[in-house]
Amino acid sequence: MPTHSTHHLPVPTWRRVTGAFVAAATVLAIPATAAVAAPPPSPTASPTAQVNEGSAVTLPNMRAWTWIVADADSGEVLTGRDWHWKLPPASTMKTLTALTLVDRLQLDSQYRAQKQDVEAEGSKVGLKAGSSYAVSDLFNGMLMPSGNDAATAVANAYGGMESTTEAMNREAERLGANNTKAVNSSGLDEPGQVSTAYDLALIMRESLKDPTLQEIYKQHHVDFPDKEPTEPGAERKSYRIWTENRFVLNYYEGALGGKTGFTSQAGRTFVGAMERDGKTLIVAIMRSAESTERAVNRLFEWGFANADKVSPVDQLVEPLPAEEVEARPAVNYDENGVPTGPQVAVGESLGSGPSGPVVLLILVGVAGLGVLIWRRRREVAEATRERASRQRELDLRERDESRRL
Repeated sequence: MPTHSTHHLPVPTWRRVTGAFVAAATVLAIPATAAVAAPPPSPTASPTAQVNEGSAVTLPNMRAWTWIVADADSGEVLTGRDWHWKLPPASTMKTLTALTLVDRLQLDSQYRAQKQDVEAEGSKVGLKAGSSYAVSDLFNGMLMPSGNDAATAVANAYGGMESTTEAMNREAERLGANNTKAVNSSGLDEPGQVSTAYDLALIMRESLKDPTLQEIYKQHHVDFPDKEPTEPGAERKSYRIWTENRFVLNYYEGALGGKTGFTSQAGRTFVGAMERDGKTLIVAIMRSAESTERAVNRLFEWGFANADKVSPVDQLVEPLPAEEVEARPAVNYDENGVPTGPQVAVGESLGSGPSGPVVLLILVGVAGLGVLIWRRRREVAEATRERASRQRELDLRERDESRRL
């Protein structure tokens, strides 16, 4: 069967051959016999599998550009299609955001939402500018209803989008997710922001080791804080939010959570995990042309039914040791977007005759604040130029509609 290279086919041509891909997928109902050790270098219509001698296995019939089924414990890739193919990830990128920041931010520290957070494009949890939220609330809002306002707020709580994506890309490199590039914390379509089914599986596998993330991913619903009251002594109200992961929402047996996504350029995406009879599987799927719940459930069911009948066709790499990081409180900002925080009592220190190390710490703190201010101003300037540029062309980005899947 011929293969096709994404580097030479324009988008209209891909639309014409999509029907051919779907038609070719019907052939997959026959038992697999050929063993392929690695994914082909260009998109193919057939999945990769190595069936054990004496076993009869029918490969899953998928309407997706790329996908993977892997064993979370051993790291063995059981089957998939073009799992190293780089595509826009949509909101599955939030799994990398969460994994990167869960140990870098104090989850009980408070962050005051800004106008920039509230005006984030796409789906929202409903942050109110000027109201304070615990960082743990922002994680709930980002991972459960896929709030892009919460994802933006989490990034700003860490010091801004630039510092956040720098940390995200270092984390991806540590995991061996070498085909992942984070440009923003939400997963909205941006030039250069890509991932792969393989890399998403690596991120989810590492996330399964973190008890805080596991608790969030498995939450069916939580009560989210509403706008802070203006009347003294008034009780702050809350409203209920639900997860958009249908496997948790609909109480699938063994669902460990995951993340859905959708944008106009990414299509439907998903990464998640499920455990049954002591076996934990990870499924990632990108650019699916059918219901996420239906497509992903087909892969999980296939994996649990056939894991012992196939030999691995690839291996999830083991991560490098985690960085030694210390969780820090959320950064907050004044009305001009300038970072604020605890102030050093310079007068008192000088009055008592500060030692050299004290003076050095003060100078380092002032320098660090200057860097944050410079980065913030540069981010605002770049965002303004980008918005002006986009006014001259069609903006293909659409709101994250994972809740409709």
